[in-house]
Amino acid sequence: MRIFNRLVAWIYSLASLYVSVLFILVWLDKEFANQFFRKIEAIQPYKFAFAGGGLLVMGAIWLVSVIEHHYRTRSVSFSGPGGLVRVNLSAIEDFLVNEIRQRIKAVKRIRVSTIIAPKGLQVYNQVIIWAGYDIPTTTGKIQDLVKRLLQDTIGVERLGEIKVLVYRIATTEEETISKEEEDESALEDTEIG
Repeated sequence: MRIFNRLVAWIYSLASLYVSVLFILVWLDKEFANQFFRKIEAIQPYKFAFAGGGLLVMGAIWLVSVIEHHYRTRSVSFSGPGGLVRVNLSAIEDFLVNEIRQRIKAVKRIRVSTIIAPKGLQVYNQVIIWAGYDIPTTTGKIQDLVKRLLQDTIGVERLGEIKVLVYRIATTEEETISKEEEDESALEDTEIG
């Protein structure tokens, strides 16, 4: 990965330097500009297309690999007794989802995403809550639990906002309706087969 990154950086640096020098020479010397444009007209257009396409593909591959590397290495760091400790954000998200679903019975489903911000680790929770539970109390419990788990269990010192979005309230009727629909679709599949 490092060799590829350096190679792409060198190629793009050299190409940028070459194009910059050409632009300066075209601007400074009219005779050079005339000769340069005559030479360009003599070259087949497909050669420019291949060179440009190659540079675009190489740049796109590089950009995707850098974004993927950044996403995989998102982590929270802190000093432990033996040195630096890093906890991957995806591990934190999975941990929070499991703990919240086990400890708060009002939560039917939850999705957690974390972002490192200047104020600290920000946590966004999207929740489906069972009907019959008090939403302010439940969301307050979620926020308190997330804060306690992050500070006490994981060791996050700087904690930003903990946001909760209740995007659906599930009723027990929905659960039975969805089970009946699954049963009907299973019956239809067996009748057709």
